[in-house]
Amino acid sequence: MSAVGRWAASGAAVLAVIGVAIWNQPGATTVTGTRSDGAQLFLVKGCSSCHSGPDTTASIGAGFPSLADAPTWAADRRANLSAKDYLTESIASPGVFIAPGFQPGQSGPTTGMPQLRLTSNEIEALVDYLLER
Repeated sequence: MSAVGRWAASGAAVLAVIGVAIWNQPGATTVTGTRSDGAQLFLVKGCSSCHSGPDTTASIGAGFPSLADAPTWAADRRANLSAKDYLTESIASPGVFIAPGFQPGQSGPTTGMPQLRLTSNEIEALVDYLLER
């Protein structure tokens, strides 16, 4: 690996550590349920580190599922779950269903999505943000 490649890999690892520290901060944001709350949470809670979203591109590389087009696929991901129910479950209990194509341990510095300690209002704001077009 070149010096630039090693530097970039080191930078990604540092960002991942910072992101995990942020993920574990409970209730840092007051949420009223607006789209801007969801967009802010997507950044503040570290979602945008690994996942591309409606307004963002993942900052630490590929390998994690993109959430940018969630309205086009979320309702079809699990039988008998609406898009809203699927995303709510995936955020609240990330290990219940692993997205197709995700390879734990091969997609960067983590083996899966962390527990984010989100309130029900925060989860609702994130889901609404991801499902708005």
